Amino acid sequence: MGFSLEEVSRQAFPVLTSEQIALLRPFGEQRATRAGDVIFEAGQGRPSLVIVLAGRTEIIDRTDGTDQFISGAGSGEFNGELVLLTGQTAYATCIVREPGEVLVVPATAVQEAIETIPAIGDVLVTAFSARRMLLMNAAGASLTLIGPRNSANVLHLEEFVTRNRIPHRWLAPDDPVAVSLLERSGAQGDAGVWAVVRGQKALADPTPLYLAKALGLELAVQQERPADLIVVGTGPAGLSAAVYGASEGLSTIAVDDIAIGGQAGASSRIENYLGFPTGISGGDLAFRAEVQALKFGAKITVPRRATGLSSEGGFFVVRLDDKTDLRGRGVIIATGARYRRLGLPNQDAFEGAGLFYAATELEARLCRDAEVVVVGGGNSAGQAAMFLANTAKSVHLVYRGPDLGSSMSHYLVSRLERAPTVRIHTSSEVSALHGDERLRAVTIQCGTGEALTTSVGGLFVMIGADPCTDWLHGAVDLDERGFVVTGAIIPGNGAAPMLSPFQTSLPGVFAVGDVRSGSVKRVASAVGEGSVVVQAVHQYLAATTEAELAVT
Repeated sequence: MGFSLEEVSRQAFPVLTSEQIALLRPFGEQRATRAGDVIFEAGQGRPSLVIVLAGRTEIIDRTDGTDQFISGAGSGEFNGELVLLTGQTAYATCIVREPGEVLVVPATAVQEAIETIPAIGDVLVTAFSARRMLLMNAAGASLTLIGPRNSANVLHLEEFVTRNRIPHRWLAPDDPVAVSLLERSGAQGDAGVWAVVRGQKALADPTPLYLAKALGLELAVQQERPADLIVVGTGPAGLSAAVYGASEGLSTIAVDDIAIGGQAGASSRIENYLGFPTGISGGDLAFRAEVQALKFGAKITVPRRATGLSSEGGFFVVRLDDKTDLRGRGVIIATGARYRRLGLPNQDAFEGAGLFYAATELEARLCRDAEVVVVGGGNSAGQAAMFLANTAKSVHLVYRGPDLGSSMSHYLVSRLERAPTVRIHTSSEVSALHGDERLRAVTIQCGTGEALTTSVGGLFVMIGADPCTDWLHGAVDLDERGFVVTGAIIPGNGAAPMLSPFQTSLPGVFAVGDVRSGSVKRVASAVGEGSVVVQAVHQYLAATTEAELAVT
């Protein structure tokens, strides 16, 4: 269930009433403008919300050496995008086209206005979200990825920026625009993939973290003081915890090592989530939840992988993979689980080059009109098979169990059995991978005893999951499979202690979603756990605050 491009465009460019502008005046500064004035420049610090009182402004992209018009704003309209909430630097430049007056509202004041004035918050948040969707649809040139289309490095970076809704475009290395762009940005030497940021800086074979820093995505982890709550993991459970924590007044930071939405964010279609009768993609659901969390003041940053958890000076310390330390009064573990690998000897060579662990528009585009193989028997595998059947020549669904109905929702099994381009192989497994620089074919050892080798455009592996808890060994109790054990007592604050189903063995550290031992592996239950756990966090924080006051 989504909006048409026309509807998104309508939502993106509202005209503020005089009453709405009056509500925003206390948050900003009124300025006279002259034609040619630059109000904010792409990549140079945090932008502001610019409300046009008289005259006209324009948002332009100077990536390719000329001023490319993106949008304009006249009286009552405004310039501003989702970066005002994420803390990133601006993607484009705002200039004055016709002289007049503007009201300039700093990003911090925009956050305050959104949180305190619902009538303003609804208009701004809706417009910011719609504008990001339009930027994504237009393949924004502020970030350009240059490299062979089927390169594993290009796909890895494109997955990162796509899933995190970072506007970008891809160009082939021999494209004249790419050649010119690399020359102007001073690119030197050879690289498998170049990432050119705002037409100014060329990064050779960047990691997602290096790219994120170049885009200003690291700002959320720059702490001035410890947070009330650190949420590690931004799948449905983590995003839910961030929304409820921030909305209830807790200073909240959420981090993830891959992308907003976690494993669910890579799902092509979720059809049994309450309130979406025609379904929603995991990416769209995650984006809406991210915006909701940002609206309430949560800070969210990727890619940041947690590598350790400890206590120090009365606070919890979450160590990240770049040696950054996040400090907080409470921690929610929501790192989920990752799909298991096939265990075949040459699979490493094909990961990202024909072997995938997600089925989104990006992967489907690479497999159009080709045969594909999906391995797994859960809902994620079934959803992927149905999604890929729309564009692939045929889909082989391989499941080692004898009956799909034992692990997959009934509605999905029925659809798969009726889909003309889907072939189901039960009691079967993929036994061999074949290819050169990328995967070309797979061998399926069928339950009938037949060994079927078929050429493929892609192999999608979704076979169970292992918990993402390597960073927690020695910090909290884990069960025999590595999932976090929960159900401990939270100290009381004058009242009786509370037994929380989400409390770990370390008071003040909680676990929700797929990472928790005994949890139901469903999006809806993860969202529920993320919302309910915040009550337990509040009780813990109240107890520790009272204990500190008693000592003093």
